Amino acid sequence: MAVTLETIARRLKVSKVTVSLGLRGSRRISEEMRAKIARVADELGYKPNPMVSALMVSLRAKRRTGSSYNLCFLTAFPTRDGWRSIPVFPRYHAGARARAAELGYGLEEHWMGEAAHSGARMSTILETRGIPGVLIAPLPEHGHRLGLDWSRFSTVALGWSFNEVPTHHIANSGFHSINTALAACRDRGFTRIGFAIPQIVDDKTEHIWLSTYLGFLARHPKLKKLAPLVIDEFEREPFLAWHERQRPEVIVTTHVPILAWLKQAGVRVPQDVAYVYLDYTPERGDFAGINQQPEKVGAAAVDLLVEQINQNRRGIPETPKSVLIEGVWRDGPTCPRAAITASAS
Repeated sequence: MAVTLETIARRLKVSKVTVSLGLRGSRRISEEMRAKIARVADELGYKPNPMVSALMVSLRAKRRTGSSYNLCFLTAFPTRDGWRSIPVFPRYHAGARARAAELGYGLEEHWMGEAAHSGARMSTILETRGIPGVLIAPLPEHGHRLGLDWSRFSTVALGWSFNEVPTHHIANSGFHSINTALAACRDRGFTRIGFAIPQIVDDKTEHIWLSTYLGFLARHPKLKKLAPLVIDEFEREPFLAWHERQRPEVIVTTHVPILAWLKQAGVRVPQDVAYVYLDYTPERGDFAGINQQPEKVGAAAVDLLVEQINQNRRGIPETPKSVLIEGVWRDGPTCPRAAITASAS
């Protein structure tokens, strides 16, 4: 006979509600009882019915609508709203908030500064508020530590800046994005495709963009093998020196100030050199490049976080998942189809 919640409840001489709450990791049940329930369920070979589980998730979501059962969007910039200065981050948040609402959750913003940047204190704040899951927003620098008691929560990180402990990540597919951008440049007739990014960006993406650029050049022998610019001090003079040496017909980058530097040097965009931006948002300007679909990234992060909560998966995952959302090419005036420079003809 199939093992049910009632089977486990009879073995432990508790109610089915207690078993159900225990299997979902509810703090309404003592840690000792949760451990007993998990042990007996494992001994009896209990397997949840996926159709029943899906129904219960839907029912709970409907009951939670308008309630305070929330997820956490955790930020760690020096100021409370510092993360909002990077246009893609509020778009992550908007997508996450909309998806959370569809699933019956709210999305609370919490800033590490509220807890004097103490992970222990923030853990207590979140647990006191009954928050089961934490969405880790992109951090101000790669490797920034938060210090939470990760065993208390389900967690998902946006992007690659968080590496304090193993966790699930949701991000744009960097390989697909730059590959799409490079193919668009090639299809427009450019043979001198330049690539320029700050070293910190290369580090955050685990060198995916740089390696994909080099691989793309290797696979297309008609393209000139320009040396990429990937440096710590990504500033005007080093960039212009690189531009003078390499003479690219189009520049693929993540850096908007390049446009001002080129203009100051008397270089016209796109007449003299085209420009492709790898992280387009309307707030940045009217550029050709890749829309990484940040709202969809945020929504996917909530989907994965709620999946962990529903499966009672807390703490550091044994096998972290990386879910990648593909970006889409966006035409723009900085790289028009007819923008073939004299050197490319």
